[in-house]
Amino acid sequence: MKKTITLPSDYSKSSFFNDGKELFCNSPQFQMEFTLFGTFLMKSNNRQYNVNIFLHEFIMKIIEEKGERHINLENVCVKKALHSKTQQLGLRISKNGQFIEFFGEIIELWKQIKKFVIQTDFSLKYKLGQKLGERFSSSVFKALKIINGQKVAVKIIEKSLVQRNNASERQQLINELTVLRQINHDNLLKLHETFESDEKIYLVLDLLEGGHLKNSIFRFRYSEQETIILMQTLFKSLNYMHEKNIYHQDIRFDNILLKDQQDLTSACIINFGKSEIIQQSLVSTQNLNFYDQNSLIQFIRKKDILSLCIVIYSIFSKKLYQETQILDELLMKNYESMSDIEYLDLNPPLLQFFEIFFTSKGKTQMDTIKCSDILNLDIFNLPLIRRPSKFQGIPQQINHNFKRASRFAPKYSEKEQQIISNFQKILKLPTISDSSESKISQNHSQSPQTENFISYRLLQDEKASSIKPRYSVLKKCLSPNI
Repeated sequence: MKKTITLPSDYSKSSFFNDGKELFCNSPQFQMEFTLFGTFLMKSNNRQYNVNIFLHEFIMKIIEEKGERHINLENVCVKKALHSKTQQLGLRISKNGQFIEFFGEIIELWKQIKKFVIQTDFSLKYKLGQKLGERFSSSVFKALKIINGQKVAVKIIEKSLVQRNNASERQQLINELTVLRQINHDNLLKLHETFESDEKIYLVLDLLEGGHLKNSIFRFRYSEQETIILMQTLFKSLNYMHEKNIYHQDIRFDNILLKDQQDLTSACIINFGKSEIIQQSLVSTQNLNFYDQNSLIQFIRKKDILSLCIVIYSIFSKKLYQETQILDELLMKNYESMSDIEYLDLNPPLLQFFEIFFTSKGKTQMDTIKCSDILNLDIFNLPLIRRPSKFQGIPQQINHNFKRASRFAPKYSEKEQQIISNFQKILKLPTISDSSESKISQNHSQSPQTENFISYRLLQDEKASSIKPRYSVLKKCLSPNI
């Protein structure tokens, strides 16, 4: 008997993200560059016909015989579908009770749209692990992707708590999703997928295993150069956001995490719930509010920059400040709370950097400064040397030698190293075995401590008597009494 395959009931009407709008939307008001993803069989209103599908970020364009239609993919509900006759795999896209189905080569299409849509099969794709953190309405867990073992972080939001609260909680969640879907930068948190169940929302994110920046700063002793590299990394990521008209509005120590605890260049800015996206209007005679909007953008941009500068100053001064309080004072151009700058032992370009933001010398400059201007300051034009990351291997200027090294290895001159090298070429040691019956199966020991020790003894004996027979030295070094 042939097995009947049925689709689960549509959940788009009851979705947390349902805004009551129809599935198909109006054509974009401005010109977009769409990418063709191929020809698909589309099922809609009990009809089947071939269509061409194009994408521009989260806007899907469907071209059919009668013309073209558009779908805004943000927060639409998506499930896998199987064609009842051909058993071909496809996608079912639904919103507010309306749906269409596509069948064809959907893999590349799915990779592009999965960040924008809402899915329901979280438990089939991910396995939750250790809890990493908790807030009033959400918790963060470490998780594994079942299909490939990829480590991720999953933020789980309780829908009832968000809905019970005032509108700000819901708006922050929508804000965070909107921003995460627009950004793609190594030093900003990345969103992979979004899932929804009857009670919870799941955001699958990058796992930042290095923990909070604050913990590493006070645990490890970073040099001034390394901290300047951190400054440059964070200002580049902030500049990326500002160029996309995204303003974080909540930059502080708690919202900066590390991928690698010992690599400051892996710092990532997180938590975009309070972010604002402001598209700057075009200058025209009819736009009477242009200058007001321009002033607003300058203000919130300055707020982001000053917030980041307070974090950086805390790193150099080794003090934790009341970030919100100092930010308010700086925005009012009250610099008394930062009067200890002159007592820090800083190089001139770094001191000049802090004077721009925390003293009256930069009053005028601060009103219009951008991250791109900051990245051109003298402090970022100095030659910098990075500390190697445990994830990045050994720096290029060092010869690659991944053999395990001993911490007891002596240091030799070039002449001594040449003598040792000649000895090691002819030196062959037996492997160590617990069984007396086992024979020698290898010609060379893999223990660097043994090699270094014997090389050291050979070198010392060679110095003491250059005419001493080598076999006696080897016999002495290989004695069980060593």
